[in-house]
Amino acid sequence: MLFARPVAGFFPEVFMSANDLALRFSSAPAEALIGVLPVLEVKEALREEVESDVMDEVWTEHNFEMEAMGEQVDETARLARKFECAAEALGTAIKLSLTLPHNEAMQVLSDALNDNPGYGREPAKDA
Repeated sequence: MLFARPVAGFFPEVFMSANDLALRFSSAPAEALIGVLPVLEVKEALREEVESDVMDEVWTEHNFEMEAMGEQVDETARLARKFECAAEALGTAIKLSLTLPHNEAMQVLSDALNDNPGYGREPAKDA
């Protein structure tokens, strides 16, 4: 008797009921498989379930972070454009003032500073 029938329990998947087979290939939560399917299959189902949940959570967090970074990039670009416009206006005023008489040059520079409040430092008056 070389090809004897396996003993029940040795290959548990061979002797599964129709309900057990349906459960194995269903989308039932892994907890429902405990005690019905072999431990390794339950372990694999639990791992897949947890992996899926963790990946969903990580992906959601990643998307939130990407949105926040996008908003920061937009704000930084807006601020850079503001600085660029101020620098261009002040540079143009300086170039123009170099070609004008003193009184007119002072007026051009004063107007440029008034048009761009908050830029420039108060000159230090050393003794």
